[in-house]
Amino acid sequence: MSRHRWLAGTAMLWSLVSAPSPAAARPPVHGPMPETRAAPTPVHPIVLAMVLDLKQGELGRWTEISSVRRPSRVVELCASFLRDYPQSAHRDEARALEAGASRAVAIKREVGLTGEFFEATRGDAAFDARLLGAARGDAEAAYRVAVAFGDGKSGVSASLYRHEQWLRFAAELGHARASWDLAQIYNAYGRVADAAHFEKRATELGYKPPPRLSNRDY
Repeated sequence: MSRHRWLAGTAMLWSLVSAPSPAAARPPVHGPMPETRAAPTPVHPIVLAMVLDLKQGELGRWTEISSVRRPSRVVELCASFLRDYPQSAHRDEARALEAGASRAVAIKREVGLTGEFFEATRGDAAFDARLLGAARGDAEAAYRVAVAFGDGKSGVSASLYRHEQWLRFAAELGHARASWDLAQIYNAYGRVADAAHFEKRATELGYKPPPRLSNRDY
C-alpha cells in the first residue's frame, strides 16, 4: 500500500468515525427524557474493510522483509516500510535491520561479494538461515557461513576462497574469532602486515589468542 493511499484511507476513516449519529442530529426535546440505554455504535463496513486492508498490507510487507536475501533489497524495503508504517510495532526492528543491512552492503563491496551471491547460493536449512542473517549484518551468522565454506559442510562445497572472503566479511562486522582466523591465513600467505592488523583487531574485540608460536614473522 502506498503512502498516498494510506493517508487517504486515514482521512476517510476519520470522517466516518467523527460523523454525527442520527440521534445526535435530532432537535432537543423539552421535559424529562426517558431513560434509555445507549446502543453500541456499529463499526462501519468500510471502516472495518480499510482497517483490515491496512493490517494485511503491513503484514505482507513485513513478511517480505523477513524473507528477502539481498542486503541492498533489505535496506530498500525497510526504508519504505518505515515511511509507510511509521507507527508499526515492527518499527524498531525495521530500523535495526536497515542499519545492519546497510553495513553488509558496504562490506560486501570491500570483500568482493555480489548481491547475486546472497540470492543464488543455497545450502542446508542452517546455512540458508545464517546467510539470511549475514545479509542483515549479523557477524556471528557471517562467521558460521565462513566456517561452512572452510569445512565443506552445511550443504556447500569447501572453498578456501569463499572461506577467506567470509572471514573478512565477518571480521569487518566486528567478529573477534573471524579476525583471528583471518590473521592466521594471512600469516601463512606471508602477508605480514595484514596478519598483524587482524590479530590486533581480534584482541581488541576481546579474543584471547593461544600462546604465540615461534614461527611468527612479526
